[in-house]
Amino acid sequence: MSQAEVARSVGLSRQSVNAIENGKCQPRLVVAYRLARLFGRPIEHVFQLEELDRLELE
Repeated sequence: MSQAEVARSVGLSRQSVNAIENGKCQPRLVVAYRLARLFGRPIEHVFQLEELDRLELE
């Protein structure tokens, strides 16, 4: 699946998907859940717990 396809599926720009993929930014929690659901994985398999903890604090 291309970054453009992922972006359309979760309501982001392709540039945002690229930044998340390369660790340059963290997605909002709702976007993290959408990405996990898109890939059919639990959120903790897509993102490390430390990243999720940081997201909830922001």
